[in-house]
Amino acid sequence: QHYHEPTNTSSLKEQFVSRAEVMQRRGRAGRVREGFCFHLLTAARFSLRLQEMPTPELMRCSLMELMLSVLSSGLQPGCFSEALDPPPKARIDQAVATLKATGAVEEGLRPVGAPQWGVQDDTWYVPTPIGLCLARLPCDLRLGKMAVFSALFGGNEAAWTVAATLSHRSPLVTPFAEHKRAQARAVHVAEFLPKDQPPSDHVALVSAYRQWEEAKKSRGADSFCRKSFVNNQVMQTIRELRTDLVDSIRGDGFVETYAKEELTRADISSPQVTAALLLAGLYPNVARLDPPRSAAEKHPVITAGSELLRVHPGSLCHTRTEGLHRTNHRWACYHTKMKTSQVFLRDCTFLMPNALLLFGI
Repeated sequence: QHYHEPTNTSSLKEQFVSRAEVMQRRGRAGRVREGFCFHLLTAARFSLRLQEMPTPELMRCSLMELMLSVLSSGLQPGCFSEALDPPPKARIDQAVATLKATGAVEEGLRPVGAPQWGVQDDTWYVPTPIGLCLARLPCDLRLGKMAVFSALFGGNEAAWTVAATLSHRSPLVTPFAEHKRAQARAVHVAEFLPKDQPPSDHVALVSAYRQWEEAKKSRGADSFCRKSFVNNQVMQTIRELRTDLVDSIRGDGFVETYAKEELTRADISSPQVTAALLLAGLYPNVARLDPPRSAAEKHPVITAGSELLRVHPGSLCHTRTEGLHRTNHRWACYHTKMKTSQVFLRDCTFLMPNALLLFGI
């Protein structure tokens, strides 16, 4: 996996392993008796074309979460210059800019007698109160922010479920056989996508979790998972992650309670509030829907800045965006943007402008 700073995009690239990794895998053979190890590459490639050591993760992945931990411990971005393999400055700046955009850090005053690193920091950064809370949560920074805002809005159960699910992996099973894969997708679309709202991968995950919980109460979880192509073990893990996340937030005192006259449970759990809370956490991962470029096209053009995006074929929203640009849901938030043959959104939820007015800052 490689990270591209200008577009804030991770991409998966096929490449050969390093010589060190080849030798490490050789050690797996012969642990209990003499064995053999077969490498699917030529001796010439091994000797002349493989790099000696693998590229450190610090050099090829986003630094956002690590940067928040560094700032929470009292260090500054300049300390990265003293790493054995310092990451590019553009990646450090990108991590700081993203943390500022999410409200996790802010500029502060340099303390008297503060340590100096190899690179002089022009600005001193400190974590905000919510940044300190996010650094303690057992999930990704943006998902943690989503969960915290959900707590402040009275405890939106759907947003907590989405945060826990995106922290792990989708419980929706994708079979290997093509006909089974098509059958599973049809079931997921029919059972989990909202009927009276625009399509949403995140709402589908919430619907799947709720139905699994209901089936579990009646001891029918196994039957439900087989019929609906859902992974029961993944659901169990999501439930545990969700419990840990909510307990952490409650322990920090973020869960607000409101009188029924002030805010009802129906208001807290409404689709509009849920979509807005998803945006609150995922921002600035936002895209815009524009009219098609020709009359023959039916699906809107999705862009983020000057970058053209596509809904990934694995998303339940794929092929279901027709006419959305003519509705009030002309914006989308997403968790994962991945570049392969094109830049794809692996998941998305379509939004109304009201959500951007509330949380698009």
